[in-house]
Amino acid sequence: MELNQHKYDFKNLLISVLAWEGFFWLLYFSLFFYLKEDEESFQFENPEWLWFLFIVPLIVLGYLNVIKWKNNKLSLLADERLLKYLTSPVSNLKSFFKFFLFRNGLAFLILAMANPQFGQGKNKAIHEGIEIMIALDISNSMRALDLDTKMDRLQIAKLSIERLLNNLHGDKVGVVIFAGDAFVQVPLTNDYRAARMFLSSVRPEMMSNQGTDIGLAIDKCMKSFDMENGVNKAIIVMSDGEDHEGSAETVAKGAFEHNIIVSTVGMGTAKETPIPDYREGKVQGFKKDDEGNTVLTKLNAEMLQSVAAAGGGAYVQAEGTYVNLEGLLESIREIEKTEMESVLYVDFQDQFQWFLGFGLLFLIIDFFLTERRSGIVHKLQEYNG
Repeated sequence: MELNQHKYDFKNLLISVLAWEGFFWLLYFSLFFYLKEDEESFQFENPEWLWFLFIVPLIVLGYLNVIKWKNNKLSLLADERLLKYLTSPVSNLKSFFKFFLFRNGLAFLILAMANPQFGQGKNKAIHEGIEIMIALDISNSMRALDLDTKMDRLQIAKLSIERLLNNLHGDKVGVVIFAGDAFVQVPLTNDYRAARMFLSSVRPEMMSNQGTDIGLAIDKCMKSFDMENGVNKAIIVMSDGEDHEGSAETVAKGAFEHNIIVSTVGMGTAKETPIPDYREGKVQGFKKDDEGNTVLTKLNAEMLQSVAAAGGGAYVQAEGTYVNLEGLLESIREIEKTEMESVLYVDFQDQFQWFLGFGLLFLIIDFFLTERRSGIVHKLQEYNG
């Protein structure tokens, strides 16, 4: 046992670290989903900071690799019988405790930056508005650079949606992404900030079934509405119009018959252009068909205009990096707005100070704590051994 006091017990440290990581992530996700689903008065002011928690697994890997590296270096330094004369004894318990303090101190600081908040009171608010579902085409053809040499159709569409959100007041908004399939990315909400956050992560790789089925996207939007709440509804389709199924007009007409306005936004130009081929996040030439020919794409404005006409809405077309939504917004504003009741939590109080305090305390203790065996910790480790 005495010889081992100068090297780290990697096996026990690995078990301890993995046990704590399992407990931490189970607790984190349990609390996160409970508060998100059941506690309407809870929110994170800066939820984007929560993504930095995934740095923690890298810290775990780094710690375990450092322990292995130290043991290897000690083995190369001298025979185990001589290590006690050349090095100081180390404490596995204190090593794990230092890791615990640093890892959790950093996690608490990240949570502090996200700033959890609890609402202290709630009011019922009556406001006028409509419900708007945005169907965003994320098929491969939306990678084309015909509108701008530096921004593809999808990037420009996402920017135009952000501008649309900035011009809406009191309306509920949701987002459906589609290609050959369709699913709801953002359910109907009046939290425009959350909609922007989810929108920023949208990319064509999210859809394994490629192609373009605008009819399916409109149908998915319709199913996202509560048709019994009496609130007026609108759908905005943003696409290059290269529909491969041909049911869009029929579905749009059906939506209009249920008093849902369907408008369209044309993303692209009438000039044929190749589609960049992305592999591992980098452009590797252009898309080619099975015969080796370069795949070309162009805007099908006529098809999108027909869909808008069938849906009782308006059609607008992107010009460069800008989408002129004035006519589209005007047609949406002409819809008679319906009074909607919602519960608003007010007087949100910041809770970041608790996490900031514990985070700094943990890091300070970690700074002054060494891994050398000494005192009570030394005796405890000998007893456990």
